Amino acid sequence: MTGTSNSLPGMPFYCLRVRFRGLPFAMAAVVFLAVILSIAVVSAITNITTDEHALLSLEAPITSWSSSVIHVCNWTGVTCNRHGRVAALNLSNMGLLGTIPPSMGNLSFLVSLNLRNNSFSGGMPKEMVHLRRIKEINLNFNDFSGGLPTFMLGEK
Repeated sequence: MTGTSNSLPGMPFYCLRVRFRGLPFAMAAVVFLAVILSIAVVSAITNITTDEHALLSLEAPITSWSSSVIHVCNWTGVTCNRHGRVAALNLSNMGLLGTIPPSMGNLSFLVSLNLRNNSFSGGMPKEMVHLRRIKEINLNFNDFSGGLPTFMLGEK
C-alpha cells in the first residue's frame, strides 16, 4: 500500500493506492463478498427488529409475544414472508383494546391485516399510509371512530 500527497494551491490532496501484492484476486473478492454479506445480515436483523417493535407497540400486546423467547415470525397471529418480514397479521377475536399505534405503519411488507372482533378505538393513524403492499384489511366489530384513510378505500 502506498500513499502520495499532492497539493493544489490552498488544498491538500491525498491519493491512496492499494495494491494486492501476493494476494490473489480471488482472495480479495472473497473478503469483499464477506463484507457485503455482513452488511446484508445486519440490514435483515434491523428489519425484523422494526417489525418486532411495531407489534410490541400495541397498547395490549399478546402475552405470548416476547422477543426474548421466540422469533417474531413464530408469534401468535403473525405470518412472515420468505424473507422473514411480517406479511400477515391476524389478531381477530383476541380481546385487544386501545388504539392502533402509529408504528404499525412500519410493517412495510404487510399484505393482510385482520383485527376483527376486538375493542380497538380511535382512528387509523396516518402512518398506515406506508403499508403500500396491503391487499386485505378486516376491521369489523371494533369501536373505531372517524373515516377511513383514502388509501384503505382504494383511492389514489
